[in-house]
Amino acid sequence: MTKGYFLERLSWSQAREAFAKTTFAVIPTGSTEQHGPHLPLGTDFMAARELAARVAERSEVIVTPTLSFGFAKYHNVFPGTLSISDFTLGQVLIEICEDLLLYGVRHILFINGHGGNMGAIRRCGDWLRRRNIPMAAAPWWEMTHLINPDWKAIGHADYIETAAMLAIDPELVDMRKAKNIPNNKLTPDLPLRSLNLVQFQGVDIPINTVVSDVNTAGNMLEFGMTAADDYTLSPAIATEEMGEQMLDGLAAYLASFIEAFRKVEYPPAEQVEDTP
Repeated sequence: MTKGYFLERLSWSQAREAFAKTTFAVIPTGSTEQHGPHLPLGTDFMAARELAARVAERSEVIVTPTLSFGFAKYHNVFPGTLSISDFTLGQVLIEICEDLLLYGVRHILFINGHGGNMGAIRRCGDWLRRRNIPMAAAPWWEMTHLINPDWKAIGHADYIETAAMLAIDPELVDMRKAKNIPNNKLTPDLPLRSLNLVQFQGVDIPINTVVSDVNTAGNMLEFGMTAADDYTLSPAIATEEMGEQMLDGLAAYLASFIEAFRKVEYPPAEQVEDTP
């Protein structure tokens, strides 16, 4: 039996009862953007939504509707990507949290499916901290090694995301097109390490790129994103079983984290004077 409460399924009176039972809210966030030639545009928000649902099976929390749009302008060279600005996203998150606080929420966990959202989530976290509300964020693809030390994300539309989508809806995955495509080089001496990052003489230098500069298929490797040491792994190795183990294992981990995080209480964030 599911322990959590899905806000979108409740009437307002049922929601009032749910907020009286728990003061912990989970907010799934994602994006609508390209995911290479083999994964659907909704990969990020579908993964966050599924993981939040599995967490709710294990923990008494309020789960908000999933935010399916994120900051993804760098992907919109690929048709179908729908993005909102980083500033707008931050304001949306703050205003959602403002209402949740009105209903009695005192702890918040973002289950995030898209790296481009993290700046806005952190700003929302700053806003919440000034109101003494503990907030945490779980970018799930960076946490899969907790379930299996060999499962480490290596980039966009990689085997980690492919496995998750196979577990969520295999009909949306075209494994015939699941290939590992190396990043481009700007010149023979300037290999692209990830979006906005080029390497020269062993040093990573930030530059201005969009995803298609890095990889015209959208299967972008992101060196240094996790502790991964093998960037040759193809999304073709992903399986539905792998995805199930990842999602269930992460849900169990996050449910345990929630029980520990419920106990966190922040003191007032007061202004302090500079020490001479």
